[in-house]
Amino acid sequence: MNNTRLVFALLGLLGLDLVFFGAQAVWAQNPSGWGEIWKQRMTIGQAQLDDAFKLAESGKFSEALATIDRVIAADPSNWRPYFLKSAVLVLAKRADEALKQLDTSIKLARKSNVSPGLLAELYSSKARSCIDYGRTGEAKKSLEQAVHLEPNDPSNLNDLAWLLATSPDGRIRDGRRAVTLARRACELGQWKNAFSIDTLAAACASAGQFSDAVKFQELAISKLDPGDRKAQGGGMQQRLHQYSSGRVYTGI
Repeated sequence: MNNTRLVFALLGLLGLDLVFFGAQAVWAQNPSGWGEIWKQRMTIGQAQLDDAFKLAESGKFSEALATIDRVIAADPSNWRPYFLKSAVLVLAKRADEALKQLDTSIKLARKSNVSPGLLAELYSSKARSCIDYGRTGEAKKSLEQAVHLEPNDPSNLNDLAWLLATSPDGRIRDGRRAVTLARRACELGQWKNAFSIDTLAAACASAGQFSDAVKFQELAISKLDPGDRKAQGGGMQQRLHQYSSGRVYTGI
C-alpha cells in the first residue's frame, strides 16, 4: 500500500495546500482531480487543519489527532474534519479507524445535503482507501454509489470498470459490464483519454474479446502524452503483450 499516494488523494478533496513528494496516480491509472470539494474550500479552521497534518507528517500522530478532535468538538456535524482525520489515520497505519472516519464523513455529508458531485467524490475516495487496504468488495460498493450519483462522470465510470476488469477476486470481476462502463467513459472523453481506453482494453480482455483488447491497447498507447508515456508506457506495453497472448490482466 502506498500511504503517500492515498493521503494525497484524500487531501486533494479537502483542498489543503500541502505538497507530497513522489505522489502518483491513485489506484486506477489516473487521478480524478480535486473537483467540487476544492472549490468549496474549508469552512472550519484552515490553519488548525494544516497544522494538524504537518504534525502527522512529522510522525506526531497523537498531537495531530488531538488538534482535529478539538475542531470536531467545536462543530461535530461538519463532515470535513472527519475526512482529514481519516487521512491522518492512514499515515498512522490505522486502517480500520481510517475507514470508520470516512464513513462518518460521508454520513454527515449526506445529512448536510451536499451536492451529488461532492458526495460522489467522497465515495470515490473511500473506494481508493478500500483498494489500498485490499477490501475490494467495499471498494466496489463505494464506486457503485459514486456512479449512481454521477452517472456521466468519466472518472468514476473508469474506476469502476477498471476494478471490475482487473480485480484478482473472481467474485468482483465482471468483464461484460466493465466493457459497457469503460466504453461510456471513452465516449464521454471523446476517445482522447489514454487511461479510459486502457481500461476498455483490460475490460475487453476480461470479457474474452482479445482482438478488441489488442486494438484498444494500441490506441491507448498512441494517445499517451509525453509525460505520461514515461510513467505509464511500460505497463501499457506489458498489458498489450498479455492481450496478444490471450491473457487477461489482473492486479489493481
